[in-house]
Amino acid sequence: MAIRMARADSAADFRDAHVARAEPRLAHRPRPPIALRPLHRMWRRTLDTIDLTQVRLPVRGLPAALEGLVACQMSDLHVDRDEDLERLELAVRVINAERPDVVLLTGDYFTGPETMRRYLGPFREAIRLLRPKLGAFAVLGNHDHWASVERISDALERAGARVLANQSHRLRVRGEALAIVGIDDLWSRRAEPSRAFAQVGPGECTIVLAHNPDTALYARHLNPGVMLSGHTHGGVVRLPFYGSPLKLLRIGKQFYAGLNRYRDFYIYTNRGLGTYWLRIRINCRPEVSRFHLTPLEHHHAAETHDAPVRPRRRRARRRRAS
Repeated sequence: MAIRMARADSAADFRDAHVARAEPRLAHRPRPPIALRPLHRMWRRTLDTIDLTQVRLPVRGLPAALEGLVACQMSDLHVDRDEDLERLELAVRVINAERPDVVLLTGDYFTGPETMRRYLGPFREAIRLLRPKLGAFAVLGNHDHWASVERISDALERAGARVLANQSHRLRVRGEALAIVGIDDLWSRRAEPSRAFAQVGPGECTIVLAHNPDTALYARHLNPGVMLSGHTHGGVVRLPFYGSPLKLLRIGKQFYAGLNRYRDFYIYTNRGLGTYWLRIRINCRPEVSRFHLTPLEHHHAAETHDAPVRPRRRRARRRRAS
């Protein structure tokens, strides 16, 4: 697997990034016939190369003292095969290298009950290796409800991640309050935004975790500071000048990936690590997001005056299986 690193203050910035490749971890992975190997390598690169995307994340109501906090997000892990577990282990190492203040997980950790039973233990141990300074927080996705909410939630909690099912958790950082709000999954009809915000004070700064970006349609009146989502896998296939042909969201296909403004707050949609059903990605690599929190009112000025930043290159070696 490999990592590439990009700075992305908007969805359009995803196009410009360097790729660093690394040795495969599993030497015994079957190889196709010689004539098909170029296509096979291209296909594997779309699955095995993780983008570490750096984002200035505009948060409405962010206290000045909290500017510069670092948060990392993973979503849609779909740990259904050994290679998905390897990708997760690599992503954990990438996140730890960023020394985040918080880690935020936005659902769909497995696809169904069968793969959940097989990989639940190794998944728990991989998540346990995360090293955020202030804590890890998680919400569940539709596939988690279709697998086993109880077992997945227990694994996350035992690994040190706090699961927020229509709940909030208040952090005290640098003398200021920051509320992490978790809204349960929309497609599973478990989303209760008002309940999730019940313990949030008026004007309190919030980071909202909601697996499905469409949750914003039902939470906008609660004044989210910012919303982090997944669910879409970035649209899976992204065509030049068109984007994804899939129809997954009511809110609009621009919310399939990246940073986008919705009314008076922003939504960031992570492209996810894993795949579901078809093991393909086109112009839509797996992603880990690294956020630099910034006040919403500073965001447009920063976009105007920031000098261009050349993406850094980074190489990650995968351990060979014994």
